[in-house]
Amino acid sequence: MKLTRRGWFAGVGALVGGWLSGSGVATWAEERSSNSSLSVDGFRFVHMTDLHIQPELKAAQGVAACLHHIQSLNPKPDFILTGGDLIMDALQQGEERASMLFDLLKKVFRDHNSLPVYHCMGNHDVFGWGKKQGVTEEHPKYGKKMYMEKMELERPYYAFDHKGWRFFVLDSVQPSETELYQGGIDGLQMDWFRQELARKPKEMPAAIVTHIPFITVTVLPDSAKEGRFQIGSASMCAGAQQMAQLLADNNVKLALSGHMHMVDEVSYRGITFACSGAVSGRWWKGVHKGFPEGYAIIDISPANQISYQYIPFGWQAVES
Repeated sequence: MKLTRRGWFAGVGALVGGWLSGSGVATWAEERSSNSSLSVDGFRFVHMTDLHIQPELKAAQGVAACLHHIQSLNPKPDFILTGGDLIMDALQQGEERASMLFDLLKKVFRDHNSLPVYHCMGNHDVFGWGKKQGVTEEHPKYGKKMYMEKMELERPYYAFDHKGWRFFVLDSVQPSETELYQGGIDGLQMDWFRQELARKPKEMPAAIVTHIPFITVTVLPDSAKEGRFQIGSASMCAGAQQMAQLLADNNVKLALSGHMHMVDEVSYRGITFACSGAVSGRWWKGVHKGFPEGYAIIDISPANQISYQYIPFGWQAVES
């Protein structure tokens, strides 16, 4: 059954407060060190989002270069958390192209990475919703089935624990009656999420990752039209206010996202909402609106304090 656009869009206009972290390439490179000291009781992980891997534009080489850059960090991250839009793309392609892209992604990670990886799904990872290349809803791998099969997942959302923290990898890409997709969390997944939060020890800190952000200031510069802010349902998840309250009530301290190919860090209700740019920058065609190709480093201190920084990995686009 298709979900209504109105149902998902409710709450997108939630009041957002925060700031943009970094106004140019030099800010990240010069003011922040990727090799900061970290206690043995804390831990570090990496959030790399919007890889958009493809055979064209040397994208596979770019992802490999990013992985090597990540593994050269000191201290080394404990794991990699991706943020969706892993491939370019399954949404409007046939089975052969989409399957090849997932296989390419897995090969690059297999050949160039030794860290544990937890994948999150993005809109470009959903197969066939664009109904191009003869793909219909009757296809056995239609929708999220291909992604789950390739990633060896029973469902596109799950949880895992690491050093006293619980991480929730959520599926924020939902069907729309009027667009290719929209941002939000479906009812079945939300029931699961609430149950998992209730099972989590109250004192245990937690983090979520979604592809489409719940709260971000990156949508604002281009959304003022005809005297009002107009934010599309595909740019931000619906129900932001309710989700922020749910996270605050359950000791969720960090909410990571991608999708926008821009970077921000917003503090709201005691939660850090961070949008982590894009490994691919402007879809492998250079810097996007001043934000270079990069990834985020998250350091968690022994006192569970969060340090977030965005790091370019020095990629030179073949086309700009």
